[in-house]
Amino acid sequence: MQEQIPSWDSAGADLDLGSEPTWSSPERPPQSSETVPQDLHEPGYSEFCESIQEEGGAFYQIGGDLFVVNGWDPQKKISKSSWHHLQRTTIGDSLVTVCQCPLSRPDGACVHQQFLTDYGEELFLFDAAFTNETEAVLFSQQELQEDIYLNHFPSTSPNSRSLGGRVIVEYSGDDTGSGRWVCAKDSGTHSCSHINKCQDLLQRLDPNQEIVPRGRRVALERGAVSYLPISPPLWASLESDPQLYERSPALEAAPEPLWLTETSSCCCSDPRRLFDMSCPIVRMQCTVYGLHRAWETTIKLQACSNSSCRHRFIGPDGREHGIFNYNNRRLFSHDLLDEYTSAYTSSETPFSAWVSVVSRRYKVHSGPLSFVTAEAFQDVWFAYVKLQYLDGSMMCPRCGPSPENTIWDGVTLAFNRKHLLPTLEPPTTMQPESVERTTTRYISNQQLLVDRKIRRLVRRVITGTPLTMEALKRGIRGVQPEADDEGEDEDEDEDEDDEHTEGTGSRAERVAARARAEMLERLNAIPVALEGLNQVCLSLGRLFDTNFGEGAVALNKIAPDVYRRFFIQISAEESVIQMTTKPAQDALEAFVTAPTARNASMLVEIPAVHELLSYEKGLGNAFPDITVDVCRWILNRGRAVLNSLIKGPQPPELLDSGVQKPWEQTGCCYGLAKIRERPQYPKLKHNVSNDVGGKRGAKCSKFYSQYGERHLTGGIMCVWCTHSICYGFHCIPKGEGRNDVFSALITRWEKAPKRVIYDFACALGPYCMTREPAFFCNTQFLIDDFHSVGHTKCSPAAFLKSHCNVDPRLAYINSSAGECGNSGLGRIRKSVSYMSQARAILYSRVFLCIWNRQRIQALHKP
Repeated sequence: MQEQIPSWDSAGADLDLGSEPTWSSPERPPQSSETVPQDLHEPGYSEFCESIQEEGGAFYQIGGDLFVVNGWDPQKKISKSSWHHLQRTTIGDSLVTVCQCPLSRPDGACVHQQFLTDYGEELFLFDAAFTNETEAVLFSQQELQEDIYLNHFPSTSPNSRSLGGRVIVEYSGDDTGSGRWVCAKDSGTHSCSHINKCQDLLQRLDPNQEIVPRGRRVALERGAVSYLPISPPLWASLESDPQLYERSPALEAAPEPLWLTETSSCCCSDPRRLFDMSCPIVRMQCTVYGLHRAWETTIKLQACSNSSCRHRFIGPDGREHGIFNYNNRRLFSHDLLDEYTSAYTSSETPFSAWVSVVSRRYKVHSGPLSFVTAEAFQDVWFAYVKLQYLDGSMMCPRCGPSPENTIWDGVTLAFNRKHLLPTLEPPTTMQPESVERTTTRYISNQQLLVDRKIRRLVRRVITGTPLTMEALKRGIRGVQPEADDEGEDEDEDEDEDDEHTEGTGSRAERVAARARAEMLERLNAIPVALEGLNQVCLSLGRLFDTNFGEGAVALNKIAPDVYRRFFIQISAEESVIQMTTKPAQDALEAFVTAPTARNASMLVEIPAVHELLSYEKGLGNAFPDITVDVCRWILNRGRAVLNSLIKGPQPPELLDSGVQKPWEQTGCCYGLAKIRERPQYPKLKHNVSNDVGGKRGAKCSKFYSQYGERHLTGGIMCVWCTHSICYGFHCIPKGEGRNDVFSALITRWEKAPKRVIYDFACALGPYCMTREPAFFCNTQFLIDDFHSVGHTKCSPAAFLKSHCNVDPRLAYINSSAGECGNSGLGRIRKSVSYMSQARAILYSRVFLCIWNRQRIQALHKP
């Protein structure tokens, strides 16, 4: 049995230090040549593999046996901007690889050839779709700025299809081909046959569709050596966070040699292979990157016993020392990685800009080692935050797990569509086991007044300048003093523009004529509107006649605004359920049964009725019978519509508690677990396909710009509580629609919230009530104050501010919580647009968790 390995603070004087490892137990040599990793004998190869893993270097497969690779600098151990072709083939029983790079020799393999030999069977299986092309193809496209791309094409010579006849052509510009062309072989642009081929290819591509590169970029998928959960940053910690380990102070000096412990492991397999005290141990040099400088130190490692593990070791985790072990060669302090989290959650800070700042900081502190590249740090940071404990952040301590007031908002936080993976599964996704609602159909004529003509006439009478006899007489006389004055000016000054003056006068006459015709039209509409209201409810007709009838016009009576707002609501072009939810109907029933002041005060969910009753209560001790009768008619109409909707099936049954799909893949990250599948509604023609982007609803005049820029996905849908704490989000593949809010609610809320505040709530309410009325019958769908200005055709019942006028308790609702969060997420919009799907999801989640934690901390302050 080998001796106990010393602790972190102990020194291993019996072991030699240096870049080459020495076995701590000479009597236990490696069992095979595979035990000593090859990268130890070929300096630079491990760094090349890491470069491919970190996407600092590129390795593209453009054919079944043909590849394009970045050049490699063996001295600096970094990728170069040059490109080379690489080909593999089988001759007899031998696998032959040939590379065009300067490092390749007949008697020795370059790093590209060695990488293809080691990982060819794992990463580069033959694919019929990747047959070798004799013409030019586009294998790489990187967006430099909006609509400007850096493109790379491999091209063959006119008289040669061999490896030596292939060259790389680079083009930077837009998709028209009018940018800058460079050939790696020929300097002339117009005479170069390679460039001409690539120009022809670019012209053949459809400019109206996204250009998808044909090449397939490969990279090693490696996890970090560190794997234990890491505590959140100290400045973002909550009292409810578990104590994972004792925090160590910030790293200010060179750390002691890193020793193996019982938690040390290798990242090559799952479950991980842990440290075995009976096996030999080696020492190697590593670099630890701190906040101000980097240090070289010694790390104890153990060769991994996994036969398929190449160039990897079992290494210490390091979290108890505030160190994140990425790959046993590069280690990073927690305070350094948390520093970037602090930066990008506070202001717009891309990785490249932050790395530049840290690199300058390293130079200021005169450290001997420079900082890593932006690509390398990006990989390290994402591996780090995957382990960081940020759970428990998506819930407000005051609103609880199911807030009764929710604010929904779509955010243009999107990544490129070419990174969209089939694993993305928003709540709108239909599952095979989803229940089908074959009886769910559209129900027409849900308005309070069924007759459309009567609704239009009522609005015609009450809209505009108050209609009185005095106003009618003024309009009929058509006195236009402005026009007379213009005539006098014309006589006094013959040099005036006669044509202009005559045009002004005729225009004034036309305006006056239209005003007279409009007032007469409104006056003639009164009898027809009154007759229609009498047929629906005699008391409603009497209430209209008293305030807006011909008698009121003759007496020059101007109706109080409460009656005008009341009849605007009565004649609204929307479902009566928007005005009277089930709780509102219950309160209305209590009032018509016993019309007392107390019961009237409970009608705050129906602002138009509440304001009318409050006004009439101020005029006398009792409510007029006609008003009570009108309330009874509203109740009966609301009950009838709600019963016609609810007669369908009840909400879907809850799912059996099982394994939830990981949010990293589905892009659906909520504090509430999925408890239902979204039902299917085959009888509804606008179920899914016609509910994204563009004009969102025919009865609402609000238009929405297309979410996301060209080539991007549809952004994310977020839900907030009134304290601006995000309860979750999901990625939208194409464009935002009502389906996103509906599906998130039905799949994750056991009980629908009391209020759903959304910028398109006027159409979201009918959408939800048509599909699941039993689930949403107690919910109010309201438009926040910020967006209500643009909804000119929606009734006041759809506006949150209308309800705030009669219920002061709603003043605590921060309806702009979504906009505040949207503004914050704008800091990462540019960075996310360049990321892959997995990283965009993780980057957004970390931002929102930090956002929530800071607001939860503020709530706990006295």
